[in-house]
Amino acid sequence: MSEVEKLLRDEAEHAETHQDAPAGTQTTVSRPGHARSTVYSVRLNPDEVTALQEYAENAGLPASTLVRSWIIERLRVNGATPDLRKIIHDEVQAAVRDALQQTA
Repeated sequence: MSEVEKLLRDEAEHAETHQDAPAGTQTTVSRPGHARSTVYSVRLNPDEVTALQEYAENAGLPASTLVRSWIIERLRVNGATPDLRKIIHDEVQAAVRDALQQTA
């Protein structure tokens, strides 16, 4: 197992066991989607609402988060938005690299 894989595993284990702990003083809290300001209303019949809510519950997500992720994914597939997964991957990789350099 590489140093990066070990660090990621250790961090994941720590996060899982301390998920309700308050953020530390060195922690930067941000809400990346908080800047969203436009709301769209979508009409669904009762059966569609029930199906959406059941799907979201099974996925462990709020229905609005699920719907938003579907819209963003569709936009990404059609080339209308950047690949958020790649952006997140690159940011995590850079953070891990920086952390490893600081510990070295």
